[in-house]
Order: sequence, then structure tokens, then C-alpha cells
Amino acid sequence: MPILSAKTFMLLGFAISFVSMVLNTIVLAHLDTRLKAADAEYFKLAESLSKQVRALNETDTKSALYKILHYVAYTVPAAKTQDARKDAEELLKGVLIRYYVIAHDVAAVEVTRVEVEEMGEVMQKLEQTLGLLQALQQSSDPYERAQLAAEIDRLGAAEAPPKSVLAQQLREVGQYSAVELRAENELEILFQLIPVAKSLRAQIIASINKKESRMRELEGERTALGRQSKYATYAAISLQIFGLMLIVTKDLVGERLSQ
Repeated sequence: MPILSAKTFMLLGFAISFVSMVLNTIVLAHLDTRLKAADAEYFKLAESLSKQVRALNETDTKSALYKILHYVAYTVPAAKTQDARKDAEELLKGVLIRYYVIAHDVAAVEVTRVEVEEMGEVMQKLEQTLGLLQALQQSSDPYERAQLAAEIDRLGAAEAPPKSVLAQQLREVGQYSAVELRAENELEILFQLIPVAKSLRAQIIASINKKESRMRELEGERTALGRQSKYATYAAISLQIFGLMLIVTKDLVGERLSQ
């Protein structure tokens, strides 16, 4: 007489097949979700790293252009020197801000928003200044002209407060470019810019290293998840086959009992 009845074999077969279905639908789905998340983060980091390196190369090129413009300022006529150095200062400001943006992974849209906001303030100040200049030209009263001139000077010296934390940070970094106008010689510029440049470079390297480290972690996680998914698939297939074998065994046991 068999140890297990045909009904028992059938129930065991269905139970094991059900377990294999659960393994397929829940465990494998969970592993697949984790694997997709790891892949998404990995490729996002890879894209971010690529953009960061590309932006760094572009900013290095702008830094070289600043140096060229800086030296050109010493070759132009004396009457144009200050204008040339002002242009060099603006270019240096953009370079420093760009290095800060790269180091802290600031989104381009956020930088653009800050630039648009500040440009709006500049345009508003320019509009007010032009209005005062027009009034100054039309006025013949010495007292009124003095007041208008003082107001023009006040507008030129006034600076609107930053509208966001990022705007404040970019403004603080950009202020270091003023050394281009203040410095009396090349050595003074180097003394003031080298610490800032070293700090920004260190932050950029730390950001790149952090991404590369996380990508290596994700590579290991992706390998482990792939291996776990493979094992779970093998287990599900094995259970499914074993369950079918038990169901087939039920038929064989039934035939034997009928004999």
C-alpha cells in the first residue's frame, strides 16, 4: 500500500506549484524592481558625471580665455585699460561661479533662474537710472540737479539682496573676482585667487569621487541582484517541475490502486 494517497500527491503538487507562482510573482518582481532602481541610479550618476566632466573642461577653457583677456588689458591704451580689466573681471566672475556650480551639482535651470532674476533687477535699476539722467539733463535748477546726481550715485552703489540661498552663494563666490580690479600686480591676484581655486577644485574632486564610489557600490549591488534573480528563477522552475511530477505521480498511484 502506498505511503501517500493519490489525493495527497495532487494536493502537494498544487501546493508546490502555488509556491513557485508566489516566487515568480512576488520575489522575482521585487528583485526586478530593485535591479531597475539600481540601474536607474547608476545611469543617472554616469550621466551626471559625464556632464560634470564636460562642464569642467568648458570652464577650464573659459578660465584660459580670462587669462588672455587679463594680459590683453596691459597691452591696450591706458584709457582703455580699466574697461578691459572690467571685462576680464566679469569673465573671471563667471568662471568662479561655474566652478562652484560644478562642485555642488547645481542644476542648470536653477542657475538660469538666479541669472534671470538678477538680470531683471539690473534692468530695473538701469531703467530708473536712465529716467534720472533724463531728468538731470532737462533740469536747470542746481539744487534739483544735485539731488538727482546723488540719487543716481545711490542707485549705482545699491545692490538688491539675493532672493534665494543659491543666489547668495553664487554672489559670495563671484565677489572674489573683484581682485582683478583691485590688484596692483599679478602676484596679488594669485595670492587671493589660489586659495579659492584650490577649495573649489577640492570640492569638485570630492564630488566626482563620491559619484564614482557610489557607482562601484551599485555595480556590486546589480551583480548581486542579478545573481539572486537567477537563483530565484531556477528555484521557481524547479518547484514548478517538482509540483507537476507530484501531480503526475498522483495519476500513477491512482492507476496502481485500481489494479
